[in-house]
Amino acid sequence: MRSVAEYFEKAAEFEALAAEASNETLKKRYNDIAACYRLLAKDREWLIGTGAIEGEHA
Repeated sequence: MRSVAEYFEKAAEFEALAAEASNETLKKRYNDIAACYRLLAKDREWLIGTGAIEGEHA
């Protein structure tokens, strides 16, 4: 399972791909995927905060 930070990193990767894409359909797809990764990160953060799941181990 990915950590919150890893989800945010993947979101940033897809945002960078979207910024570089010249095709509007591809740009939107990359931005949509980035948004999904941000949502996963926030959901995981919330679950950790509520104690529903364990947080990341250092």
